[in-house]
Amino acid sequence: MPHVEHEPRQLIVGAILMLVTGIVQTFGVVTLEENVDRVRDRVTRDATRARMVGVLSAVIFYLFALHIVEMALWAGFYSSVVDFPSFSSALYESALAFTTMDIAHLPPNWKFLSAAEGITGLLMFAWSTGVLFNHTAWVTDARRQYLRKHHVFGLKSKETKPGS
Repeated sequence: MPHVEHEPRQLIVGAILMLVTGIVQTFGVVTLEENVDRVRDRVTRDATRARMVGVLSAVIFYLFALHIVEMALWAGFYSSVVDFPSFSSALYESALAFTTMDIAHLPPNWKFLSAAEGITGLLMFAWSTGVLFNHTAWVTDARRQYLRKHHVFGLKSKETKPGS
């Protein structure tokens, strides 16, 4: 088990990085919501499969990119305290900790940051899961309403003429 020095500096830096990550997530989610609101009426009116897949794919890609930015924040700090061969190496270590797949290889006087990043990653992923669930719910509801409006028991509605 690695020796971790009892330094308040680790707790303070960890708390600051957690707070900044939460702020990045907040602004990221608010921006996502604003962008989705711009297309929500159009998607709800014409909820085709392509639009449904498009919206949900865009949300997933956006959340993925947001988490990469958050990992890069931690990696930036790691690069300043550890002599990693490259930023991509620091980002890899950060990704391991953020996803709780492994611990980041940090000096003993910074080991706590790996655990703090893991906790932060869990919180951010949970938050993103809620966001994704929310978007999946309204998109599938819009699709259900669209199908009810345009189809009856799998047949075209009475509004369409036979043979069209």
